[in-house]
Amino acid sequence: MSNATRKKYKKDFLKKVIVRIDFDTPLPIAGKGPAPRIYDTVKDRFPITEEKKVMGKELLIGPGDTKERSFETKEWHYYGKNREKHLTITPNTVFVEYDRYEYYEMLKDDFLSVSDALFESYPKLQVKRLGLRYIDNIDIPNESPTEWDKYLKPELNTIFALAEDKKTVSRAFHVLEFNYGEDLLRFQFGMFNPDYPAPIKKKIYTLDYDMYVTKILSKVDIGETLDRFHEKVNRSFEEVITEELRKIMEPIDE
Repeated sequence: MSNATRKKYKKDFLKKVIVRIDFDTPLPIAGKGPAPRIYDTVKDRFPITEEKKVMGKELLIGPGDTKERSFETKEWHYYGKNREKHLTITPNTVFVEYDRYEYYEMLKDDFLSVSDALFESYPKLQVKRLGLRYIDNIDIPNESPTEWDKYLKPELNTIFALAEDKKTVSRAFHVLEFNYGEDLLRFQFGMFNPDYPAPIKKKIYTLDYDMYVTKILSKVDIGETLDRFHEKVNRSFEEVITEELRKIMEPIDE
């Protein structure tokens, strides 16, 4: 591994950024909803609120008999003023999705405001999983769709050499999973092809980094773990892109 860190750019290809925590036991919010302190904390960041009913089904397996039971749950949704970001609270999980991501410090500040309010409102809260995910869709029109060595590390693209005729390829997607002790990384990359199963025509390459840990985390652990994940994912991103792609993204000198 190199010591590269992700630079800041004037442009990027980020499609979505997601940060999520899952709970060891459900939050007691099914009736009255999240504690008032939570909305008081996040209302400036997520001023638009919506409550949704969600229908689900589960299998009840007994001696010699299996039954299906329908049930109804609720989700609480909060949006940025332009719906550029979305906070979801359910009894089992809390996550924030960013469709327009500016910088990590904002993500961290937004999410810690939520997680801190959760720990203060529910002293017995136990977080069993934390994940941070970055999805880049690198979109470069008007070029040969399966030729990527100019912009990405050539090792990512060797699968195209197996094709007798690259114009017939309709999808080329890979998964690499890494175990760094407690920290786990699922790296998905390739051409998903929005027109599948038609042959690939659009030059769009996905780099999807999903980093997570599954263990009991304290309030303090959340921020420290996010910092570690952010650094690892950004370093990995910088290692697989080329200077040509950086030129397109226009690095910001710091």
